[in-house]
Amino acid sequence: MNSHRILVVDDKRDLAQGVALILKKLSDNIAVAYSVEEALELLEQFPANIVLSDIRMPGRDGVSFLDYTRERWPSTRVILFTAYGTIESAVSAMKRGAFDYLTKPFDNDELLVVTSRALKEIKDEEEIERLRAEVRGTYAFHGIYSRDRHMMRVIETIRRVAPTNTTVLVCGESGTGKELVARAIHAEGNRSQGPFVAFNAAALPENLAEAELFGCKKGAYTGADRDRKGLFQEAHGGTLLIDEICSMPLGLQSKVLRALQEREVLPLGSGSTVKFEVRVIAATNLDPKRLLKEEKLRRDLYYRLAVMRITVPPLRERVEDIPLLANVFLERLVSPSDTPKSISPRALRLLISHDWPGNVRELQNVIERAALISCGDEIGPGDIVLEDDDLDWPSGVTDDVAYEEAKREAIERFQRRYVEDVMAKAAGNVSVASRKAGITRAALYRILKRLGLVSEYSDAQNPHKEEPEQETTGSMT
Repeated sequence: MNSHRILVVDDKRDLAQGVALILKKLSDNIAVAYSVEEALELLEQFPANIVLSDIRMPGRDGVSFLDYTRERWPSTRVILFTAYGTIESAVSAMKRGAFDYLTKPFDNDELLVVTSRALKEIKDEEEIERLRAEVRGTYAFHGIYSRDRHMMRVIETIRRVAPTNTTVLVCGESGTGKELVARAIHAEGNRSQGPFVAFNAAALPENLAEAELFGCKKGAYTGADRDRKGLFQEAHGGTLLIDEICSMPLGLQSKVLRALQEREVLPLGSGSTVKFEVRVIAATNLDPKRLLKEEKLRRDLYYRLAVMRITVPPLRERVEDIPLLANVFLERLVSPSDTPKSISPRALRLLISHDWPGNVRELQNVIERAALISCGDEIGPGDIVLEDDDLDWPSGVTDDVAYEEAKREAIERFQRRYVEDVMAKAAGNVSVASRKAGITRAALYRILKRLGLVSEYSDAQNPHKEEPEQETTGSMT
């Protein structure tokens, strides 16, 4: 028997109890109230999935009850009872969010059909949410989204190594998500309540990098106007990620090795060491074994760091993750008040065929740009700008140009470059170019006309020329 809670509200006791008795066929969790005030008390204690209420009752009426219920419990379905003479009120209530209404006197079958429809809608929503939760549990792991078998092995390794204090070396190309891996290790480990501190070793010269990591005393170097804790101390009780560690000068590598071995640091300008308790995770986008041969990486530091080595595969080796990640990034860009966007099949094929030298970070940037460029609810192939493509963004554009105007100009620049390129590749044939672009001949003609390019292509003079049927999934208009 269904356990979804149903509340019946009517000041006529016989009718309310009769409705409740009929609805026992749909649920074993039925409550009855004889006034709006009593109904609100019951709802505060046990919110209902469905409320069936008369419109006209002494005290607060069913319409004001509907308004309050929709505001307080927005997922609750409200079905209203109305006499024939108040159908206009019921229709008005539908516009205010009522699920449906029943005209008195209604028969049992009608009551069951309308209530069953409300229950089905609730169950469908619950199933969708269950599937979403299942997908999140299967494919999302502390911000890592994947269904790829190689990434599943990475996640399994994270789960195994996280509860230990083992030092980890995370390898992978730029943009693959090495910091996400480090954060997942931190979140899964026994130091998750402590701080997570990230440091990019390639971002600073040696003396400043040393001060950043180990701390310094006032006057230790020019500009050191106060005592400062180093990141080993800042991360005490938590995790320190040293990114691009292979970019460190050999002298600094030696000091990091000593810190890892002794679990203490010597701040610049200080005569005494400071103890720390930190898990260290290192990351690099370079091949450590090649650097060892070139003597750019200390062998003893490498073996100290690589107690456990995790290699994050590049996106080109995770092809099945591309649609998943593209949709994740697209969902993040759309606020709840915006119309959802989707990615057309042709646009997805274009994304899948790209080799993604910038990996996941590049894909994220491409999706953000596509969402900005696309004018409709669907991102088409014409909205995808890859690798060396550029919107030719002028410097200083934000100085005196409003956002919408800047966006319009950027889109027009992109469309002009894209159309000129696709027309050149199609030797000026609009039908061939439209098929390459994945849009209709008429849509391409409109773009050509708006950009003032119709006269440059003789084949574009007749926008209504017959063309073979083709799949159309994207639009640049």
